[in-house]
Amino acid sequence: MNQEKKTSRRSMLRRSSAVLGAIILTPLVTPSQPVKAGSMTKGMLHYQDSPKEGKMCADCAAYTPPPAPEAGTGTCKIVAGQVNPQGWCMAYSHR
Repeated sequence: MNQEKKTSRRSMLRRSSAVLGAIILTPLVTPSQPVKAGSMTKGMLHYQDSPKEGKMCADCAAYTPPPAPEAGTGTCKIVAGQVNPQGWCMAYSHR
């Protein structure tokens, strides 16, 4: 005779909750690498040289203006390379 092990509803719920808990807690327990300043590419953040909905790099907390105003472009703490003060990207954060 074929005897199958029957699983009760209660034991199935316990196992399911244990698995779900493990899935939820894994990202919280495992450390992630911090992002280095200026390590994101313009493409990753959908950078554009024009403002978007009135938001621009010159008003962003991560933007560093050029040392001389006639230089034109500044730098960003998040985006690698030179950025236009009139530009915009997804990392925009108003000062």
